[in-house]
Amino acid sequence: MTFSDDGQTNCQYSALLEDLQPDTNYEYRVTGSKSASDWHPMHTPPLGSHSYTALIFPDSQSSDYSDWSALAHTAWQRHPEAQFFINMGDIVDNGEDHTQWQAWFDGVEPMIAKIPFAPIMGNHETYDQNWKVRLPEAYLHYFDVPENQSATFSRYYYSFDHGAVHFIVLNSQWDETNDFKPGLLDEQLAWLKDDTQKSTAKWKVVLIHKDVLQYRIKKRPERKEGISAVGRAFMPLFDELGIDLVLTAHLHTYRNRGRLYDKQPSTDKGPLYILTGVAGNVRYPNLWTGHAFDKVVAPQPETDNYLTLAVTDSSLTVTCFLPDGQEIDRACVTK
Repeated sequence: MTFSDDGQTNCQYSALLEDLQPDTNYEYRVTGSKSASDWHPMHTPPLGSHSYTALIFPDSQSSDYSDWSALAHTAWQRHPEAQFFINMGDIVDNGEDHTQWQAWFDGVEPMIAKIPFAPIMGNHETYDQNWKVRLPEAYLHYFDVPENQSATFSRYYYSFDHGAVHFIVLNSQWDETNDFKPGLLDEQLAWLKDDTQKSTAKWKVVLIHKDVLQYRIKKRPERKEGISAVGRAFMPLFDELGIDLVLTAHLHTYRNRGRLYDKQPSTDKGPLYILTGVAGNVRYPNLWTGHAFDKVVAPQPETDNYLTLAVTDSSLTVTCFLPDGQEIDRACVTK
């Protein structure tokens, strides 16, 4: 398959690996009529494995992707046991700029060739070279995510299972897409309920780019603290569906809010909400004021960070690390 964007024509190859055996070493490559990729090693998880680690990267958008590359490589070296990795949206700063996409892909080699990747669409994936909103052409072509059976928003949002966790990847970009294709929010609300209720997985984790809380901004007293449009739309449904963990991004700051239920702090009900931070070099030092729901805030002024999600039969544990490996927070959900 080919697609053209930013004056470049890209050839995309996809291959489905079937009939793989658990806990087995493999090598694979993608071949075309005249060329073939290098051989890439991979290892499948053990059968019935409910305990594993995933790597989570917040917004990686950058002016220079060297910091992103260093963070991704360091995290992978420290956590070679990770079975897949996640990028929480705003993968690049400009969704049409092919040089940024190439820099992002370069930054995740060889990790992306050895373990699966789960992308989330951010608002920056919808920008053209003139910084005007468009449909996310490059994102939709680069990532072959599971189908959601939508006639209008195919692959804008999706879900997948890994071990005992059902991961639900939502799309917070309805403001950006409404002028081109309206209905993204309403369609997801119906899909989320149906998708979650069909799942028999013990754990249910939501991944969405924009955050559920609204923060005050220094020197802008007119902006009030509260619940964001994303939160107003989804938080009641998260409570109803028994979601265990909600990971967000977009604000380039790490905040642990603990569990929230009915849009208020709770000790024993509602999802654990983690705002994941920033993994690129676009930072907003001292922009946001504290929110009443914040339990842990990254050291200020913030640098980049990454997270791990450790899954066991009885717990989900999210741990946040600075680039040097310093652990700055750990939060756990048990049941």
